[in-house]
Amino acid sequence: MRIGFFGGTFDPVHLGHIHGVVEAKIALDLDKIILIPAKQSPLKDESTTGDRHRLEMLERAAAPYKFMEILDWEITREGMSYTFDTVQYLKEEYPSDERYFLIGSDQYEGFHKWHRHEALLKMMNFVVMSRRSDELAIDERFIALSQPVMEISSTVIRERIKKGEVAMHQLEPSVYQYIKEHRLYET
Repeated sequence: MRIGFFGGTFDPVHLGHIHGVVEAKIALDLDKIILIPAKQSPLKDESTTGDRHRLEMLERAAAPYKFMEILDWEITREGMSYTFDTVQYLKEEYPSDERYFLIGSDQYEGFHKWHRHEALLKMMNFVVMSRRSDELAIDERFIALSQPVMEISSTVIRERIKKGEVAMHQLEPSVYQYIKEHRLYET
């Protein structure tokens, strides 16, 4: 089986996330996409929303796609979410599958800062999904995936909701409804 893994804080999960992984599934002929919400990224500030809310929003966003699953391994662990630990776990859990770890071009640009980044490249195929219209020179050790661009930012969504501005067009309707029901990002 060919499996794509996509991690992130998903605070909140938005249409850009979903669009990117669906395009990767098509381009790489993947059988399954596994979404991995992070507990705490070592390269980002702490999530503004509780784990339970982020997980629920991710479940709502993934529900229409039968090939998507959610792995809560990182979110249920204590401490930082290092991709190295996750990739070791995925190698053990999916030993006979072709594994592809999907990252955005923004993550690629900071990949040299990742914990044990050189070792990661020997453990799994890393795929760089273009998130911008400008072309980026991708190291040959990565798989470069050019796809239609959908520029959406979780940070911008949070800021817009806080200011009372429109953000629903960048979210799955069920995710937007959940945000409104629980008054997330309003303060």
